[in-house]
Order: sequence, then C-alpha cells, then structure tokens
Amino acid sequence: MNQTNAEQAYQEIKKRIIRTELSPGSVINESELMDELRLGRTPIREALKQLQSDDLVVVKPRRGIFVAELAITDLSQIFEVRVELEALAVRLACQRITEEELERLKYLADQYVKTDTTIKEKMIELDGNFHALIREATHNRFLISNLEYYYNLSLRIWYLALPQAAAEEIDVKAHCDIYQAIANNDEQLAVKRITKHIRDFHRTIKNYL
Repeated sequence: MNQTNAEQAYQEIKKRIIRTELSPGSVINESELMDELRLGRTPIREALKQLQSDDLVVVKPRRGIFVAELAITDLSQIFEVRVELEALAVRLACQRITEEELERLKYLADQYVKTDTTIKEKMIELDGNFHALIREATHNRFLISNLEYYYNLSLRIWYLALPQAAAEEIDVKAHCDIYQAIANNDEQLAVKRITKHIRDFHRTIKNYL
C-alpha cells in the first residue's frame, strides 16, 4: 500500500526524533522539513499534529513547535507501564500466535544472537522488530497501539544512552528465551522472561543517563 504524503512525513520525522537526529528540546522548522522531505506544508503539518498526539513534539503558542524534552524520570515511568503491558502481550501471544508469526519470531531471535553487539543501532533495530512482532501476535489492536506508543518513547532514551553501554551488558540470549517460552505456550515463563529482559535493559540504560 502506498503511503500518503502525510504518512511519509510522519514516519520520517518520527524516525529523526526517535533516533535523536532532531535533539530533545530543539525547534522544528517546517520550511526546512519541506525542503528536506520534498513535501508541501499541509502533509508536514498533519504529520506534526500526529507527533504531538504521540507526545514526541510540543506546540508552544507564539513560540513554535519543539521536539519533546527527555527527563530521567520519564524512563522509570515508561518502564512501569511497559513491563505490565509487555507481560500481557506475551500471555496473549502464547495463546494467539500463528505458525508464520512464530517462525518470524524465531528468525529474529536467532539474528539477535548472531549480531555483533558493538553495532548498537542494529541491536536496537532487531529488538524493535522482535517486540513489534510480539505485539502483532496479540491480535489486539488497542494493545498494539499502546505498546507501540510506549516503545517509541523508550527508543529515544535508548538512542541517547545505549552507545555508551558495554557490549557485554546486552543479553543476546534474551530473545531466544522469550521465543522458546512462547513456542511452548508457557505463559508464566514467557512473562518471567520478558520481564527480566525489560528490567535488565532498563537497568543498563539507567546507568548511562
């Protein structure tokens, strides 16, 4: 399916914000985005309106549009919500995942083990794809939407902190453990594995903020 101009603008600007290419607190210049993305003012403004709903940009009357700031307290509060929602997600995935989704989940888990942990951006990408597939396997559009919202908020913080983390601090087996629990329809173990994964990641990131 072809993206509309507004969807294209939304995805590109969101990517820049999440990867901190547009730094927290920086002003967003509509004219520059129009030139860089080769899109008109209307799709840019529609995209920014959606990003405001995502809490990734802030509109300040008579001052302009800014990339949302980041605070250390955000990480802890996001973690508190994510750990509960991700636990629900793996329980539902154990019940509802299809064979095709399970095969893709195994592939992503295997790739996570094989990837050089010094290539942090690749590790973040694989982690994002793995969690996105678990969301998809819940087949619950409301849960998928909420999980994506909190995951995107987390990602910005990870892009700031993860490059400083030591490679050995990343548990490359975590995805395999989660996959195996889901494959065995073991809801209790799946919840235990994904909770540990999120807690460990949270602890590592917190050390570098």
